[in-house]
Amino acid sequence: MTMWRELHFQPPVDEQQLLGYLRALAADPARGGLIWEARTEAGKTRHLLGGNDTDLSAAVSTLRRLIPGTTATAPAEPRTPVERAGRIRMSGRHLALSVDDHGQSLRAVLAALSGATGKDDVLVLQVVLGRALAPELLPAGAPDPGVSVAGLLLRGAPPASSGHRSRMQDKLSQYRFRAVVRIGVTSPSPVRRRLLVHGLLAAIRTLQTSGVKISLTTKNPANLDAGTVPLRQPLALTAEELLPLLAWPIQDGDLPGLPNRHPKLLPPPSTYTAPKKRVFATSTAPGSQAAIGIRIEDALRHTHIYGPTGAGKSTLMLHLIKADIDAGASVVVIDPKRDLAMDTLSLIPERRMGEVAIIDPSLDRSAGINPFAALSGPDSDERRALVAEIMLDVFRGLFPNAFGPLTADTLHASFLTLTYAPDASLADLPKLLTDDRYRRSVLGKVRNRSLLEFWAQYEQKSPGQQANAVGPVMTRLRQFLLRPGVRAVLEQTTPAFRLEELFTKRRILIVSLNKGLLGIQTASLLGSLVVAQLWQLILARSAVPKDTRAPVSIYIDEAQNFLHLGDLAEALEQSRSLGAAWHLAHQHRSQMPPKLLEAIDANARNKIIFGLEDAEAKTAARITGLDAEDFTRLPPYEIYTSLQSGGTRTGWFSGRVLPPPKAVSSVDEVIAEAQARYGAACAKVEPEPAVADDVGDEDEPIGRTKRSPK
Repeated sequence: MTMWRELHFQPPVDEQQLLGYLRALAADPARGGLIWEARTEAGKTRHLLGGNDTDLSAAVSTLRRLIPGTTATAPAEPRTPVERAGRIRMSGRHLALSVDDHGQSLRAVLAALSGATGKDDVLVLQVVLGRALAPELLPAGAPDPGVSVAGLLLRGAPPASSGHRSRMQDKLSQYRFRAVVRIGVTSPSPVRRRLLVHGLLAAIRTLQTSGVKISLTTKNPANLDAGTVPLRQPLALTAEELLPLLAWPIQDGDLPGLPNRHPKLLPPPSTYTAPKKRVFATSTAPGSQAAIGIRIEDALRHTHIYGPTGAGKSTLMLHLIKADIDAGASVVVIDPKRDLAMDTLSLIPERRMGEVAIIDPSLDRSAGINPFAALSGPDSDERRALVAEIMLDVFRGLFPNAFGPLTADTLHASFLTLTYAPDASLADLPKLLTDDRYRRSVLGKVRNRSLLEFWAQYEQKSPGQQANAVGPVMTRLRQFLLRPGVRAVLEQTTPAFRLEELFTKRRILIVSLNKGLLGIQTASLLGSLVVAQLWQLILARSAVPKDTRAPVSIYIDEAQNFLHLGDLAEALEQSRSLGAAWHLAHQHRSQMPPKLLEAIDANARNKIIFGLEDAEAKTAARITGLDAEDFTRLPPYEIYTSLQSGGTRTGWFSGRVLPPPKAVSSVDEVIAEAQARYGAACAKVEPEPAVADDVGDEDEPIGRTKRSPK
């Protein structure tokens, strides 16, 4: 009984690799018959290989070894029987077929096969390969192969001409397969059946040469359907002559009836096994429906996701977020567009409703952010210094072109001073800089001599000199604090939800920052403060035994707006051992500052890329080894990904993101529960202390500026 496998290629198949494969089959004396089919049903062409179980397994094994990227699977659909069949005959079979332009013959064969477009149309080109004939010399008196039977009977067999001898010797010097070539057809209309068969026969006739005539004789279709290997195989075909008849995609560009060359559909490596949880996509490689996911242990090597709006990034992240929530893990979601945040809230199961905190300035009761809270303890000096340094990085990252050394000194001292105030928040920064009485009350708790000396010098300056250092900072900060919702988030001295609970308990933090309402800078400030405080708490985990550090997953959309951590490469590298898994998403590589992008490229081992425009596609092609056209033609929700899997890299393969997960809860109910448990009401906004009149406006650089030459 003939067994069948469906073949899937990574076009273009290398012609020399295919020739080498065919010659390897020919040189195997133990090989039995093999049946190759190019079969078009309802406009879709597929390739199949048949044989007995032993021969088929051996042929497939050799195929995978000699033509990398080619796979063989069980047929996706059954082979439809044909109604009519015929067998190819060739006169002058000892003469070589035309192989000089087999590319054109291949296109002609594929074009003819692709003509079977009707829903009930079937057109098959079947090549049965029997045992091979070894290379041999042409006998001295070899007869002319072009003499007809009648001429042979009447006049005898004249010797072959020098031209025929040369062509015969070329063919005899190679391995030749004993072969049978069949054509099968099914169509509701007899006229259409004839047209389909004549079109395919005409394509095969492009291989004719002088002395070789190709014709078709009717045969029993049951032999084609069964894949029968007949005892008599009248044709003798070399590997090169077989190329157009096998109809494999050995040419560049799209070929008739075959899937487009781009985007390439790449299978995951055979060594990759998807996890049962944290699955977000399925393989798009032909014959493969393998799941694609990232184990939480591998997620600690961090994940980089990018692609344009509408490509499917949020849906992909939702699957990972849902898996982490369902697993009872701590999760942070920072979303500047609000949609991902709301979709995440719809995935909260009832058992975790009380574990959700929401930071959202648009709510009347939001959880708060205070990096200056709870800094007492035996290592308080180190923690205070770390907070001040991280906060300085945040402000430097938010205002990179407006940050002079004077402002850096003043801000660093201010942040460090606020860490000593028991009830301080970022909203107190203007008061610290402008209110002498408040500043001195805080300095009474400071034991840092250098810090006290800084403020002593600061107070000796004139109001104008002080304003030169703090005015631009005040202008920017006032824009944030004049918004009641933003102020409510920032002025909570002791927030009901403490971010350290993410690392000591199992909590879910949703940071919803609608930049369309808040403005990009306000959203960036709030998100950056959350990220900065998370990083501070991640570093503190070094004091916790390694086996007690439960993984915490952090998801950041439009990550370029929130990553102001100074040395991000170091942050990502340390986070891995400290149990924090970063998932960083954005639209384009060009959005990221080069240093930031370099850090992500080096440290995020899980990489997921969606369809891209031309310039981005060229960059992605250099990174992945694929073609730019693979990315420009990638449909929405389809990806190329390279993952960390059990300590090794998978290499790049293709997939399709799963449909969005279904909601399991009411968003309004989750928000109400979070507000009642962790929210604080908006306070009345009071005027900030006045700034000296000679302070520049908000567009001026922060800090010292160069004097104009006189």
